[in-house]
Amino acid sequence: MHSSRAVRRLIIVLGVIAVVEAGSAVICRFLLPLIPGIRLVWNPDLEQAGRNWDALASLVDDEIGGFRTNGSKENFEFQNGSSCGSAFGDSFVGGADVDGKDGWVEQLSHLLGCRVTNYAVGNYGTDQAYLRFRRVHDESPVAILGINPNNIEDNIDQYDAFLGANLEPTALKGRFLLDSSGHLQWVSLPQLDRDVFIALNREPEKILPHSYFLPDTQNGPVRLRFPYTWTLARAALNPRLHDVLERRTAWSALYHADHPSGALQLMTAICEAFAELAKSRGQRPLIVMLPLAHSFREQASYGRFEYDPLVGALRDKGIEVFDLGPPMIDSLADRSPCAFFTHARPETALLTSPVPCGGHYSVAGNTAIAKLMADELRRRRFFAD
Repeated sequence: MHSSRAVRRLIIVLGVIAVVEAGSAVICRFLLPLIPGIRLVWNPDLEQAGRNWDALASLVDDEIGGFRTNGSKENFEFQNGSSCGSAFGDSFVGGADVDGKDGWVEQLSHLLGCRVTNYAVGNYGTDQAYLRFRRVHDESPVAILGINPNNIEDNIDQYDAFLGANLEPTALKGRFLLDSSGHLQWVSLPQLDRDVFIALNREPEKILPHSYFLPDTQNGPVRLRFPYTWTLARAALNPRLHDVLERRTAWSALYHADHPSGALQLMTAICEAFAELAKSRGQRPLIVMLPLAHSFREQASYGRFEYDPLVGALRDKGIEVFDLGPPMIDSLADRSPCAFFTHARPETALLTSPVPCGGHYSVAGNTAIAKLMADELRRRRFFAD
């Protein structure tokens, strides 16, 4: 009698454990990936990684990382003659998701009546944009570095897949480290082939030891493994998830001066290096902050943009910086910041209110930025009236 009860209890306990484990596995595999702006679980498809290598490896820039590119973005309005400025950054500078003429750099060129040459490359970090600036010898009098605030993640990382990108060789890059004297030291990518790339996805810590968001670190994704309940619990403890749930950006903490990653200090040093190189070439540099939908969300919830410490650090060093956030808010005239962006996301409103949208800048967003930039450049006498 007693043994039968014990067996039944054991079966019930095992059944409960099985149900909890199955539920945790489903949550880890299918629900956590739906949380916007953050990768919580690392479960790479190595076969897909191999196919991606076959398709994209020949396109990688071995020095900078990302896609290999030459020249600048086409500007049909200004095809001849010298340029009056140059712009560097990622897709938010490049004008992704709108027609070529509708990007803010191209609209700025139209407003100024001279070409601002656009050297932006999609998915670049600020470090890669700076390296591209070093490589390009543009003789225009003005050099603009546009910063998408989540570049602060890219600068301390070496593989965008840890942050949610596909398992592609074009998602790889080197990174800068700061030495004891505060100087930038570039850590290049290791030599890669197909086997090494697959091994990198299997055990990234062995090949990318300087990448900050490695799996199973405090801020990186958790490897999907049994027991799945433990995987789920560890993912739930990710500080970046807590920020998202609090309607902050996933990278907010990286802008804190005391963050262990040193991300703020590194970003500041890269911007300073950009400004110094521009001045040595006889150019006048300007750092431009390009707030995301996430940035407006945090500002609406907490009264300030997450990247404010960077703006302050650059101004303290005497580096010219233009924060587009406040004037963009003023230009809205009580409309939603979602007018500036291409993707409405009502399905994620629980996590993304009071700004339930995302993506790149819309045509309206690019137009607003171009007008604000033109006014600011004239106000600072970068260009004559």
